[in-house]
Amino acid sequence: MSKLVILEISNADSEQRYPVTLRIGDSIHSINSQISGYLPPAKELIETYHNLQKARESRGFGSYRKFEQMKKGKITKISVKKSADCVKNSVNDWLSSKDECFYSVQEQLLEVLITERGNVRLMIQTDDVDLWRLPWHLWNKFDRFKIEPVFSRLVLTNTTSNFKKNKSKNKIKILVILGDCTDIDVQGDLELLKESIAHNDAEIETLVATSSSKLNTQLWEQNWDILFFAGHSSTEDGYRQGQLALSETESIAIEQLKYGLENAIKHGLKLAIFNSCDGMGLVNELASLQIPAVIAMRERVPDEVAQKFLEYFLEAFAREKKSLPDSVRKARERLHGMEVEYPCASWLPMIYEHLAVESPSWDELLKGNEEERQRVSIWRNLQTVLVASVLVTSAVMGVRGMGLLEPLELPAYDHLMRQRQPEPIDPRLLVVEVTGTDLDKYGNPVNDATVAKLIKKIEQDQPRAIGLTLHRYQPQQLGREALIAQFSNPNLFGVCAFGDGNQKGYPPAPELSEKQIKDQIGFSDLEIDDQPGNNGRMVRRQLLSYNPKRFPSSCPSPFSLSFQLAYRFIYRENIQPIIQDNDNWKFGQVILKSLAPQTGAYQKLGESDQILLNYRANLRPAQKVTLTELIEGRVSRNLIKDKVVLIGVNDPRGKEEVDTPYGRMPTVWVHAHMVSQILSAVIDKPNRPLLWVLPQWSFMQWGETLFIWVFALTGGFLARPGRSVLQLTLTAGIATCIIYYLCLAILHRGGWMPIVPSLLALFVSGGTAIVYTVREQK
Repeated sequence: MSKLVILEISNADSEQRYPVTLRIGDSIHSINSQISGYLPPAKELIETYHNLQKARESRGFGSYRKFEQMKKGKITKISVKKSADCVKNSVNDWLSSKDECFYSVQEQLLEVLITERGNVRLMIQTDDVDLWRLPWHLWNKFDRFKIEPVFSRLVLTNTTSNFKKNKSKNKIKILVILGDCTDIDVQGDLELLKESIAHNDAEIETLVATSSSKLNTQLWEQNWDILFFAGHSSTEDGYRQGQLALSETESIAIEQLKYGLENAIKHGLKLAIFNSCDGMGLVNELASLQIPAVIAMRERVPDEVAQKFLEYFLEAFAREKKSLPDSVRKARERLHGMEVEYPCASWLPMIYEHLAVESPSWDELLKGNEEERQRVSIWRNLQTVLVASVLVTSAVMGVRGMGLLEPLELPAYDHLMRQRQPEPIDPRLLVVEVTGTDLDKYGNPVNDATVAKLIKKIEQDQPRAIGLTLHRYQPQQLGREALIAQFSNPNLFGVCAFGDGNQKGYPPAPELSEKQIKDQIGFSDLEIDDQPGNNGRMVRRQLLSYNPKRFPSSCPSPFSLSFQLAYRFIYRENIQPIIQDNDNWKFGQVILKSLAPQTGAYQKLGESDQILLNYRANLRPAQKVTLTELIEGRVSRNLIKDKVVLIGVNDPRGKEEVDTPYGRMPTVWVHAHMVSQILSAVIDKPNRPLLWVLPQWSFMQWGETLFIWVFALTGGFLARPGRSVLQLTLTAGIATCIIYYLCLAILHRGGWMPIVPSLLALFVSGGTAIVYTVREQK
């Protein structure tokens, strides 16, 4: 940080001396030292300067940016040059005075310049505008250390930096006013501004030959960082009034814009640049309004000089990012080369700054809006991500609604099912397998007599229910009567099959009574998913019932075998089943809610009463024995008593296998999984709930839509600008793992989450954000 050096100059005393105080510190609130003295009278210097003014005005150099044009006189450039040399000598004589009243101040100032190697912010603080007009930069001490003097008012009503940042945008906003252009080229100034300022940094609003009302409206209705004027101007009434020629027909005083300018300053106006003639009155009035900084011309300025100054200043300020004083000094030094044609051209620019404000640079103007820039950038990115996430989610749900994701979602569901932790077998079930050895021994199919003997052996050990999955719609060799007689036990359940286009229907045994068929027969049909490559035999759902009147078939039973068996077991647990108005079964607090037509990955389910099948994470959910073992009496009574016993074939010759998430499985074991699911959900709740999906309304899967949208939104945020390919890859990998393990964890609690649509939304949204960012950068 540069050292702050303030040379405070009060009004001249009776002896025409100027009381001065030199203050040195790090800031206005941290002054480390000060010394006082007197500058000698400046009568000779002021007189010499006035002579120079007259010489320049009489000579005339090109077209001036002043209201009235002066005719060229007979004074030559040489005479103007001599007057300028006199002024330069007078400045050095005055400031290098050996007068003891100023010498100590001079020495202290020189010491700090040497110590800080010129890295100082030098402010000349005075209310005497005549002193502002003097070319202080000509003092050899300032020239040696490349010091650009900055002027400030002596009496300030505000010495704390409470100027507000512009909160309305994320660029530097510049209001350009092109006034009366008679005999001058103000459009050239506008072109220089557009060429020198990067469009990413600034936003330029231009008023050409405008009216005072339109200008006032701009000052009130928008927030500005920089105000720039090019055209004709003048100073009136002893520096107390500055006039701007807005057009050929209208001029306006700063006083008439007082409240608009105060509002603009209050809301962030930091710099005013008047590239026009005779700007001391403009500076004086703006200083009274507490403006942070002003650049103006001390005297009448030729049009060519004004444009060159702007070109050089913008190059240093906007492109090279120098501070305001350094930028003006560099422009001044380059204007020095024009003084052959335009004497004293480099003397014209001056800077006024509010003492409490740090001298601005272009980067600091941007930094002043960095908080807003970041806020707007974040909001803009958020808007983009929000819109993209909604569009991506809508697209994913649309594709899903057409069933196009089902071939991906169902295998993904199967994979997650297999990743669950193994579960113990259900102690309430026993499966009696008819194995290949049994078929070899008792025949294929097993005859009725052997089946009747098997059932009788089981009944002796008092099971709660027996489920015979072997179809007996016609006699199988000997023992038919004995088999039918076993159905006198109400705990024995047989099967029929209503069939469909892929499965053949089978009626129940015709010998059974109507009541026995109604109470002791359940259909064995399984809900099959079309599974290309797997012969269409994948089972993921459990049928509970169907309406035989609505779907006429040879199987009159409305309930599945698994439901019949589970019902009988639960009834013995003193849990009274209730059928609800919506045809859903309720066992205690557990409702077997039928699947909606759109459930999870399924988009076109039928209207039958069905639920998702929550397989036990075990290929065999129950204890098993063989037909031979049971008939020969090698099975413990404890394996049968109060259990649900299922009887079925486990041999390829029986053609009783289907595909499941756990691989090929005999249908008797699928029925065992189904019975176990209902018993566990009703009796073991909440340890093993039924499978569920996120809530939905009618045909709108709003819960899953919201779940997918969250990850579409996540994908957009993770692909934010500035990330490398490696970062994006790692982030995508981490996000994928999070989705995977989140869905798996929820599945452990019975929830089937849309993993494939979520991943699709994540990557599509992220890819969209990356493409959008690249296009924006281009």
